[in-house]
Amino acid sequence: MNLGKENEYQEFKESLSQLDKGLKSITSMLNKHGQATVYYGVDDNGNVCGLTVGKNTLMDIRNRIRDKIEPRIYADIQELTDSEGRQYIRVTANGLDIPYSFDGRYYLRNVSADEQASNVILRKMLASSDSDIIRQKASPKQELSFTSLFSILSGRGIHPKASKEFYANYGLLNREGNFNVNAYLLSDDNELSLKVVTFDGTDKSVMSRRTEYGGRCLLVSLSEIMNYFEAINITNVNLKGLVRDEQPLFDFPSFREAWINACLHNDWNNAIAPSIYLFDDRIEIVSYGGLPFSLSREGFFNGNSIPVNKSLLTVFMAANYAEQSGHGIPTIVEKYGRDVFSFDDGMLKVTIPLAFERPEVAMRKNRILLKKGLTANQKKVYDALSENGSLSLKEVANQTGLSISGVKKICSKLQEYGILERSGAKKDGRWLTK
Repeated sequence: MNLGKENEYQEFKESLSQLDKGLKSITSMLNKHGQATVYYGVDDNGNVCGLTVGKNTLMDIRNRIRDKIEPRIYADIQELTDSEGRQYIRVTANGLDIPYSFDGRYYLRNVSADEQASNVILRKMLASSDSDIIRQKASPKQELSFTSLFSILSGRGIHPKASKEFYANYGLLNREGNFNVNAYLLSDDNELSLKVVTFDGTDKSVMSRRTEYGGRCLLVSLSEIMNYFEAINITNVNLKGLVRDEQPLFDFPSFREAWINACLHNDWNNAIAPSIYLFDDRIEIVSYGGLPFSLSREGFFNGNSIPVNKSLLTVFMAANYAEQSGHGIPTIVEKYGRDVFSFDDGMLKVTIPLAFERPEVAMRKNRILLKKGLTANQKKVYDALSENGSLSLKEVANQTGLSISGVKKICSKLQEYGILERSGAKKDGRWLTK
């Protein structure tokens, strides 16, 4: 039986003593065409010569592939028999996650030879690699709806349809025709959450509020967070003579670019969403995955655009959330400089300083000062109600040894200070300390 000739798609090896050479050929063919077939038990002329296949032979080949080829491939390994009863093995593989290496080295198929790739060729392979991983990785859920996404696109004059053609055109399907991670992110019912965490002070020792935005289309969650920060971006007005000086808390265009970039270029493959941390003096926007392999920091700061999630970018552009001009990073750099960016442990963090103290921060600090200045009796009442806000004035009086009228006056004064509040009806309400 003859299987033809060796070429850029198939290779022949007479025995399993040449197993590694055959696996090297697999990587070289994948790097060239994205598909490869190697036969063991076939001579150079394509004639089946046969070999002995033991009960562990196929598993040994699978384990060798796992140990020697990167990135991981899942080959189809079959034991075959020709018309004369001779056994031989066929190993086939497909993949576009180039470059593939065998034992740490990279090869490229040239006619029927495996040539080690030069640095120039390796760089070209990296540039042409299908790195849009979230497009090829299947969604953890296949029953997805896209009501919010369709509504957003319709508002932009795009009329989407729940069809394979639309899903494919907007990068929501993988090669097998299943919904991918990109579709999951943009669906109405994903389980990812974007967090906004507020801390009291300038470190993470005291968290005052944590808000989750998620479980819906990524574009909706992204917008809700932008709306929240637009609302808190108050303006401080200074009157200097006849000049009216208005200063926003932070530059919103810079925040917008940083936040959209965090969502767009995040490493969603690991299902870790970007987050925003709000401190007394700054906003930190954190995304995961770092810079693309082929993008230098200088190129990043100059606005060179190498999208990590190409299919997600297509939808962001259609929804008018992003463009490919690359002006976002230069916008931030022009306003705040390069030092607001940090690249650590696979994270990209943008730190936007606040121009002045937020009113709620000033109030909190003032409450702290007021608490420190309380009289001994005021502190007794405050501590009692901090421990149990459901106490009546009579119960507070009994616990503190003060008169009911004295407790009443102190409560009124604490309310004036803004560190005590009454919630609910007179009989079944509660005291809330701040």
